[in-house]
Amino acid sequence: MKTNIESTLNKLIAYARDNLLLDALDEVYTLNRLAALCGVAAVKLEETETDETLDALLTELKATKTDIDVEAVKDLLMPAPHTVDFYFRDELGRKPQKAFDFLFDLYECCGSVAGGNVGGENGYIHYCRGKNALARPVMLDVGMPVPYTPIASGNRVAALTCDDIFSADVIARLYAYAASYGGTIAKRVNSDGDYLACSDSAVAHAKTQKNVKDGAVKIDLLDYPVPALKFSGIGKNAVMREAAELIKAAAEADIACVAACACESGSPCLFVIFAGEVASDGVITSSDALTCCGVAATPDYAPLLPVLEKGTALSSDLYDFKQMYSEIGGTKLGAKAQAALDGAIAKHIKAALTAAASASETQATSLLNKE
Repeated sequence: MKTNIESTLNKLIAYARDNLLLDALDEVYTLNRLAALCGVAAVKLEETETDETLDALLTELKATKTDIDVEAVKDLLMPAPHTVDFYFRDELGRKPQKAFDFLFDLYECCGSVAGGNVGGENGYIHYCRGKNALARPVMLDVGMPVPYTPIASGNRVAALTCDDIFSADVIARLYAYAASYGGTIAKRVNSDGDYLACSDSAVAHAKTQKNVKDGAVKIDLLDYPVPALKFSGIGKNAVMREAAELIKAAAEADIACVAACACESGSPCLFVIFAGEVASDGVITSSDALTCCGVAATPDYAPLLPVLEKGTALSSDLYDFKQMYSEIGGTKLGAKAQAALDGAIAKHIKAALTAAASASETQATSLLNKE
C-alpha cells in the first residue's frame, strides 16, 4: 500500500513530541514546516501515536518523497539550540552526569549521533561515529565557554572546539574539563584540532610499570602499548606545570604526542602519550587523540554479530567485515560472540597503537630532564 505522507508527517510530530522535547504549542508550526519541506499543502494535525523508530519513519517518508533531505527533516524535529542549551545547563548545575545523559539521549533520539553500547575491555573501547551528525553544539565551561558537540552516544564521545596553542593552556583546559565533568579528555599536542572527550579510556586504566619521579608531583611510566607518562599529586599547579613542560619539550624535539586528563578516585591525573597517527584500516576508521587513548572509531559491527553467533560463512554483503571475521575465526560462538568481537577489536587497537609509537621509553623519560 502506498505510504500516506500526511500520516507519516503526523507520526514524525508524535515521535518528536514523545522524544525530542517538542512542545504542544509548536506542533502545528513544526508540521507546517515539514509539509513545506516536502512540497505539499498544509497538513492537518491529527492525534497520533507511534512506537516506530526515527529511522523507520524517515524510510517511510523517503518511500513517498524520494528526494527529501533527511538531514533537514532531522533539523526541523530537533529542539531549538537555545532550548537544548537551557535544559542542559540547568541540569549541569545540579548533576553533570545527568546533564550529559540528557544531551546524548536527545541527540541519539534525533539520529544526529550514533547510538548503541560501546564494546571493549580494559578501556580499549570501540564506538561507531554517526554518518550524518548534526553540528548542534552546546556551550560548556572549561575555564571559558566553548562549543561542545556530541559525536557518538556510546562512551559519550564529543568534541570541544578551542584553539589553544601554548602548552600551559592545553593542560589547563584538560584539567578543567576532567575536574568538573570526569571521564577522559585528550588533544594532540602542537595541533589546531579539537579536544575530544569520552566517558572512559584505556589510558585511565593503565597500570604503573615504574615510578620515574616521586614527591609533590608523582610521575609514572605506564604499562601501555606506547610510552605514556602519568602525572599526579596533591599540588594541582605543580602537576599541571610539569606536564606542560613535558609536552613543550616534546614539541621542541619534534616528537609527536597526545596530552590527556582523566579522573582517578575523583582526582584528575594528566597523561602524555607518545604516539603519532594511528593507522586507519578496515577496523579503525579514523585516527585522532582518543585513538591514542585506546578509544577508536570503527564500523558498526552489529550486522556481523549474528554470523559470529551462528558460525555461518560471511556473505558477500558483509565483505567489509572480512578482516575482523578472519581475526576472530568462523567458530560458532553463541552468547560469547559479543565478548569475542570486543576482545578482537581491543587487541587490534592495541596492536595499531603499538605501531604508532613516536618515541622509546628512554626518549620519553629523558624529556623530563630538559631545562
